Amino acid sequence: MQSILIVDDLESIHEMLDAVIQPIGYNTAFATDGEIALQKLREERYDIVLTDINMKPMDGLQLLASIKEIDPKAIVIMMSGYANIDNATQALKLGAFDYLTKPFKVDQLMSAINRASQERKKRLEAGSPDSSVAANALAGDSETVKSLSESIARNAKLGTPLLITGEPGTQKDSIASMIHAQSDRSGNPLITIDAKNLDEAALYEAFFNADGAPSETIESAKGSTLYIEHVERVPLAMQSKLSNLVRDIKGDVRIICSSSKDLEQVIDAGEFEDALFFRIATNTLSIPPLRDRSEDVPAMALAFFNNNGYSHLSLGERASALLQAYRWPGNYTEFEEILAAAASTAEDPIIHEKDLPDKLQDISSWPTLESFLNDQAVRYRRQVLNACQGDTAKAAEVLGCDPSEV
Repeated sequence: MQSILIVDDLESIHEMLDAVIQPIGYNTAFATDGEIALQKLREERYDIVLTDINMKPMDGLQLLASIKEIDPKAIVIMMSGYANIDNATQALKLGAFDYLTKPFKVDQLMSAINRASQERKKRLEAGSPDSSVAANALAGDSETVKSLSESIARNAKLGTPLLITGEPGTQKDSIASMIHAQSDRSGNPLITIDAKNLDEAALYEAFFNADGAPSETIESAKGSTLYIEHVERVPLAMQSKLSNLVRDIKGDVRIICSSSKDLEQVIDAGEFEDALFFRIATNTLSIPPLRDRSEDVPAMALAFFNNNGYSHLSLGERASALLQAYRWPGNYTEFEEILAAAASTAEDPIIHEKDLPDKLQDISSWPTLESFLNDQAVRYRRQVLNACQGDTAKAAEVLGCDPSEV
């Protein structure tokens, strides 16, 4: 049965909509403001979100933008008591599925929900809600992307805990979603807990009941995949209890965690328990930064255009060169934002240099050769040490250096 999250600051609206929607076969949930709605969406995926625009302190347009950050493929129907063309236009630009002006007739609401339901089914049949985002990041023929694709396929077949690492913006959440979609648990929803966006009390409640037993969120993940995003943000005081939870549920739940930091460095700094690390890092998957995949950029741009309604666009030679040369501090997130902006303002079917922001031509922030090579050396030493399972003597032999230099 599909589910609908209703967001309105008037509980009378909740009751009215619930009376109409439940009898036609939908589960309903409610939120009285945007922050509560986002909290619910981080804990559980809903098939459709039905939200008012005129709310405080976060209005519906701000909520819509935040929902799209959590799930770019979310289906959101907007409601407003004012026939405002600017609001309607802005909502559709931000990715709203439909826009209803109050008071609307029941058949108008039913029509919008039915169409949204059909769209939801199409997206589920096509794969994970984030599958196109991950597909964009996996476009290209480089050895790096081939290895990454093979790792995703291999990890989808496993049931053991997986730790996904990578810099911010490397689409770790989309990769986790793709792994779940390719697994034998894909018939059940991916349950996500984002440690970055919850305070300590809310994060504890996401994992545990008041008596310390697994929470309803954890229980709902049985037979499915639990994705703990930004696991490095879990408070140190909670990590031992979380380690025990992972130990107890891993037979029933596939656990995937992600981190934007090198957890071994965080352990060395005394901010992460090694016991929890070894529980969640049975297998690891490192997502390369975009700057290490410059040869894939033209193919990734083409995939983005094709998957986002811009199939008529292509890259000009100079624009392609600029995109390949840029260092991409924001990785794939920044890449897609720049392409989306260029696509929306392009005056002809070819993206030219003038369609791209000036920062792509600013090389003042690029590292020196020495700094770049040192950074690469540190990464390689770490990779070798991981491959040698922490044996510094063995790693030093591979690296041809003294163990103290590993």
